[in-house]
Amino acid sequence: MKVQNKIFLFISILFLVSIFLSPELITFAASETPIEIIREALEVIEDMDYSLDSGVFRSVLRRARGIAIFPSLTEVAILGVGGLRGNGLVLRRDYETGNWYGPAFLKISTLGLGARMGIQTIDLLLVINDSDGLEAFMKKTFKFGGTLAWTVGPIGRSVSAEIDSKFNAPIYSYSITRGLYFDAGSLQGSTTKVYSSANKKFWGEELSNRTILERKIVNNKDVLKLCNFIENIGK
Repeated sequence: MKVQNKIFLFISILFLVSIFLSPELITFAASETPIEIIREALEVIEDMDYSLDSGVFRSVLRRARGIAIFPSLTEVAILGVGGLRGNGLVLRRDYETGNWYGPAFLKISTLGLGARMGIQTIDLLLVINDSDGLEAFMKKTFKFGGTLAWTVGPIGRSVSAEIDSKFNAPIYSYSITRGLYFDAGSLQGSTTKVYSSANKKFWGEELSNRTILERKIVNNKDVLKLCNFIENIGK
């Protein structure tokens, strides 16, 4: 690699590190507090229901074992070096009882190389389809890729819900992006961690995501609005 290219790469990495260590340097503000995350999560799923306008999307939600929503993820890239960061929540649905459990709060981030340039915000919805997908979100940390398979969720009026009824992937992803950006990458390699301080602030005590998703039935009014909306659009 030429010296000039090495210098550009080094500067790019320093730029991204400064952004991700100092979020206030960027204009796109990620949701930080539990109530912000919850309310923006509802806005995300309302926007997606309107934007996708697809019975297939609603069918996917109707069968979901759980959902994870990350409002306003920030993705920045310069000279082929890119990174993503933000916060979100996960909820589990128990089909036998009809109860929803959670929310447990999460952080997501990634840093890598690729054909990318620009800055954007991403509203990300992950539809969890099976126990393997749920198990990942109960851990302290996990990465997308490897044994945790995921794929872009089906949409469009021409897609048959019956053809897709097997739900081959543990997780389906849907996203809405804003900003000037080009990216040939994906969630591959992104790291998701427990957002411990948000869990403690919301629940009033230190709880693991496993404990929350297995034992804590939804009883917060704002979270109930989110769960009720999912139930209604999934009918």
